[in-house]
Amino acid sequence: MTKFKQTNTFCSAPQRGSVLVISLVFLAVLTLAAITTMRTSTLGMRMAGNEETRVSSFEMAQSIVDEVVGNPDNIIVSGDVGFINCTSNVAGCNATTVVVDSNLLPASKTNYAQVVVERIAPALTPAPRGINSSADAFFAARFEVDTTYDGTSSNEGKVGIVQGVLVLVPRGEQTN
Repeated sequence: MTKFKQTNTFCSAPQRGSVLVISLVFLAVLTLAAITTMRTSTLGMRMAGNEETRVSSFEMAQSIVDEVVGNPDNIIVSGDVGFINCTSNVAGCNATTVVVDSNLLPASKTNYAQVVVERIAPALTPAPRGINSSADAFFAARFEVDTTYDGTSSNEGKVGIVQGVLVLVPRGEQTN
């Protein structure tokens, strides 16, 4: 019987595991980079969602202002300076006849909007030039429309907008 001599042809020096240690360090660095990237992406998504909510709430408040200003029944010209007309959910008003269209603000969100239309001084001023009409035939009544849209209960945000409005009044109709 012949005896074979066994030799190690792959590695003549004893192995110390240095490649394994280097691989584990490299894997740890890649894992930390991946975790950091995921956290950054999540934060970016949250910031984008918050910005979308802010813009949506602002646009809703501006739409409510436009709706209120576009409806002549909401702006009472016959009231004196300081006359305040509001939506029904605002206290301390002279009248509560401001109405927001239900197509814009559904009944379930009616309490989200508070609108205050106040007549401000002076009572009547000369009409501005450039109104495509005879400025001498009109006075201008000044109003301030203060709108607050508060959708925080449904995570929609809260926005307030104040806008000035001039209403042209023929000179013969009101003299105060």
